[in-house]
Amino acid sequence: MKPYPQDMFQTSPPPVFYGRFQNQQGFTLLELIIVCLLIAVSLAFSVPNLRQALVIDQLAANSRKIIAMIREVRALAAQEQHPYLIHFNLDRKKIWYQQDPPKSKEDEEQVQAHPGIQMPSSVRLQDIQTGTADKKTSGEVTLWINKQGYMDQTILHLADDQDNIISLVLSPFFTTIKAYDTYISLE
Repeated sequence: MKPYPQDMFQTSPPPVFYGRFQNQQGFTLLELIIVCLLIAVSLAFSVPNLRQALVIDQLAANSRKIIAMIREVRALAAQEQHPYLIHFNLDRKKIWYQQDPPKSKEDEEQVQAHPGIQMPSSVRLQDIQTGTADKKTSGEVTLWINKQGYMDQTILHLADDQDNIISLVLSPFFTTIKAYDTYISLE
């Protein structure tokens, strides 16, 4: 058996610039292209759904604002032991509240300074139905909250330009407000 020559297993010395790149970490061009391609494919599938969610989200965001305001006023009435009024102007798309009647001139000025909620042009209060009155589709509706935070059973219907509807059901005694994505009636 012949021994292998010594120079057969020797490697050539590394190039002069080899030490400069040895410890640097990075991505190859192929890896970067694959990542960009994956991002592009995922965006192609998610952007149409995101666009639709943003349109509905405007309606949902305003319903959350209304729910928060009603809860705040009910808690305020129970805390201060004083009745409150929540005003809904269906034509101007504005919601605000005040004490019933204001305790003093200072309280009346403070209520006027409260901005309330101004609905955007794409969202409207379609109608309001209370347990003591008929359904109203225009004008101003006032809900009375007594000093314990109780109120009449009420259903608010919000709609947007694409006729998506959210119904907010206000319970007289419970602080929970239920939201449905269909038209709900008191009957």
